[in-house]
Amino acid sequence: MMRFFVIFFFAAFSSLAQSPDLVIVNANVRTMDKANPKAEAIAITGGRISAVGTTEDIKKLAGDNTKTVDAQGKLLLPGFNDAHAHIIAIGNTFSSIDLSDVKTADEVVSKLRRFADFLPKGRWILGSKLDPAVELSLAQVDAVTPENPVFVFHTDPKSALANSLALAAARVDDKTGIVSETQLDAIRRVTPQDHTRDLPAIIETASNYAASLGITSMQDMHSDDLVAALRSLDREGRLKTRVYDCVSIANWAKLAVVGTKAAEGDAMVRSGCVKGHYDEEDEATASLGKNIAGADSAGMQVMVHAIGAKANLVVLGEMEKAIKTNGPRDRRFRIEHSSGLRPADITRFVRSKIIPSMQPIIFFSETSGSSDDYRRLLAAGAQIAFGADAPMRGLNPLEGIHAAVNAGGKRGLTLEEAIYLYTMGSAYAEFQEKEKGSIEVGKLADLVILSSDVFADKADIRSATVTMTFVNGRLVYENKN
Repeated sequence: MMRFFVIFFFAAFSSLAQSPDLVIVNANVRTMDKANPKAEAIAITGGRISAVGTTEDIKKLAGDNTKTVDAQGKLLLPGFNDAHAHIIAIGNTFSSIDLSDVKTADEVVSKLRRFADFLPKGRWILGSKLDPAVELSLAQVDAVTPENPVFVFHTDPKSALANSLALAAARVDDKTGIVSETQLDAIRRVTPQDHTRDLPAIIETASNYAASLGITSMQDMHSDDLVAALRSLDREGRLKTRVYDCVSIANWAKLAVVGTKAAEGDAMVRSGCVKGHYDEEDEATASLGKNIAGADSAGMQVMVHAIGAKANLVVLGEMEKAIKTNGPRDRRFRIEHSSGLRPADITRFVRSKIIPSMQPIIFFSETSGSSDDYRRLLAAGAQIAFGADAPMRGLNPLEGIHAAVNAGGKRGLTLEEAIYLYTMGSAYAEFQEKEKGSIEVGKLADLVILSSDVFADKADIRSATVTMTFVNGRLVYENKN
């Protein structure tokens, strides 16, 4: 029967069928498309999904220049979309390496390798607290950091570990990698002074890391305007994830002057979302309401942080006032976290079409009771989006999916529901449900292949790793181990 579900997409650039650029075959495809939930293979043409169906039928589409990926039965999903991330903070977790807990040379090498895996070429690996009793050679360090200078202080900062790139940059002639006194000062003088403020390098690092976790889209809740840096990286082919860049709601009036609207931009970099913050301060309610109504009237998408019953009650009220004042439109207000809801408020999300943007990795546990909110919200018909709020906790979507499914026992979500909220749910939350979030013909080819079938054993979700990540049909991450 799968044969009859094969669908062909003929691109606008030609009236003739074009051979796909890439086919992925022999996969366990879970599409998150409720009309056609499973398949075996897909074809990609021009960065979009051009066919979905059986391995036999998809293979027939391949031409002489078509590349083929044999998934060997592995699970293929839409790329994950993190609806609440802090990109600069994520990237900066790689700005300083902490070696205080390492006891062996192998541990040092492993940590250096992990940093080098995600840092852009040329970005320094800086850090401290290395026990000088840990013995390792310059060759060992160089082997795992061939493109990144290394400069890590010992627990006694009178000496440090350096690799050959750092030594060369400082014109230090040393064969051991252990430097002190004048050598130490020479390397210190050439280390970057803007290491934690170099936005392009920091964003690229975060993007590389996200891709390794199967994240193909991120919605940035940081207050800085990153659009220029993001677009520059994208032009250079260095941006591995799509980004919806949000700024502080306090800026809405300035943005309105230049005509900023919700979800404007291209498929890789978009803006037009503004984020507020409310933590039960009564004196802040008036300004919150003014900002929500003003940004909404100007056509921006409004998101507000709220944790706890009172905070959610106030934010819901101010959003409902803005809806009444500004009139009906597809605005997709969001409450970030939406934790600690009163049961009576759950129907208000649905009635006012307000999106609960939630982070199961933080708020979902056996004792928190917040899992009841997920189930009740879904039952009421709410459009939930999932994210991680990294780096407060880990960025890995599989950790969040595990929490949503397994914490709380019978109160948990099904695996299908949890993955849907991390894909289609998050896509809807950024006005992109027609472009991504599911494996359907015509949608962007943002995909992830996992090492194991998490549907086979939901208790083992966290043990799965990402094998490959594709954005726009381009391989942006491959686990070669």
